Amino acid sequence: MLILNRRVGETIRIGDEICVTVYYKLRYHVTMGVIAPSSAQLFYGDTCLRPAVLPDGERFYLISLLTMESFRIDDVELNISFSPSYLGTGPTRKRQVRIAVAAPQSVAVHREEIYLRRLELAGTRCPPMPFSTWLRQANLAVSSRAVARVRSSGRR
Repeated sequence: MLILNRRVGETIRIGDEICVTVYYKLRYHVTMGVIAPSSAQLFYGDTCLRPAVLPDGERFYLISLLTMESFRIDDVELNISFSPSYLGTGPTRKRQVRIAVAAPQSVAVHREEIYLRRLELAGTRCPPMPFSTWLRQANLAVSSRAVARVRSSGRR
């Protein structure tokens, strides 16, 4: 079992095809974004979750969890734990999410920055944009449009 700490916007790569990103964290909930190939299935408890299908055929899952909950992607289990945080209080350590990954030894698990560095050193072509960067940019675009809409309506 490998235990990694991640903050909002940071990603874990499982193998070459699965990306798990900490999308959002507020108080007692954390939202995880998972991109998996079309052959993979995500289970929360005994329930197989239904994904959104991205244009290139990959599946995108958005799952909200409490601390000490887990989910499974095929034969890889991820256990999530974190300290509840409140808006703007506490040290930055409380903003971290601890992800314990139980995977077969044949499956490589890396932080995204390490995974990209390994690809560069091997001379392999890197993906055009890490998913966490895309997710952060998409979220900023949506939130900036919402702020502009509120300002144009005269509300604060």
